[in-house]
Amino acid sequence: MTIDVLQRKIKTTNDLRDIVTTMKTMSSASIGQYERAAKVLEKYRQNIQNAFHALALQDGLPTIISHQQNSIKRYLFLMIGSDNGMVGKFNKEIVELADAEIKNRHLSKKDVLLITVGRRIATLAEQAKYNIYAGYGVSNSVKVINSLAESLILKLDKVLRQERINHVTVFYHQRMNNMTVSIKQQDVLPFDFSRYRKLKNKAWGTNNIPQTDISSEQLFTALMNEIIMIGLAEKLNASLAAEHFVRMTNMQNAEKNIDENLEQLNLAYQQQRQEEITDELIDVVSGAEALKKKV
Repeated sequence: MTIDVLQRKIKTTNDLRDIVTTMKTMSSASIGQYERAAKVLEKYRQNIQNAFHALALQDGLPTIISHQQNSIKRYLFLMIGSDNGMVGKFNKEIVELADAEIKNRHLSKKDVLLITVGRRIATLAEQAKYNIYAGYGVSNSVKVINSLAESLILKLDKVLRQERINHVTVFYHQRMNNMTVSIKQQDVLPFDFSRYRKLKNKAWGTNNIPQTDISSEQLFTALMNEIIMIGLAEKLNASLAAEHFVRMTNMQNAEKNIDENLEQLNLAYQQQRQEEITDELIDVVSGAEALKKKV
């Protein structure tokens, strides 16, 4: 390999390293904003929990939810994946987990409606012959997470009414102990409000329980929708944080491989350059010797 070829390879590899480093830095910064968003969502969840608590103390929790009245089980899966690459099996794992859940529940894919979040996972789900009801893209902006969650709530409400869905399961990724990423699944419906009913036995912090002019049924429905929206926003946030963590880890590994390649290229360049210098010196010495003989 000539010096010129080695120089071009070294430049190209350095350029690639700059791109990888930028991607790693951007993912690292994104993880920080998702962590902050998670804390805000948790505070909001606590406010809704307090509202449920006040409602329970006023005997405002219903005994049954309309979506559970249908004895025929009808399923909807919500898969949260990614729009972008460099995340390995991130999307494939979601589809595989959903496949396993279908098998565990003795269903077929035609029995399950699907909503996807992420263009790449939508492509995989389509290839896997899922019945896709709706699909959404993923934005890397924290600001749009809540609006996406609200859109999903509206779509869920529509499909629940139109298709009489009573079982909704969400599949997503989540960072574990800031070291690894784990794939998760959680049922959104049937809505588990038994724990909220237990709040009736928990004392309120003051002697004044908040009051409202709307009926307990209206308030419960509003709170239920809000808690589902928060749950979806938390899962979207967790998935995005996990996606960037996987990408950051992959970029770190890529950096390591690029550095090793650069080291080999630089060593080859130095060796090649030393050989050229040696050849030039030999030519000079040989030329000098030839001149001496002529003299």
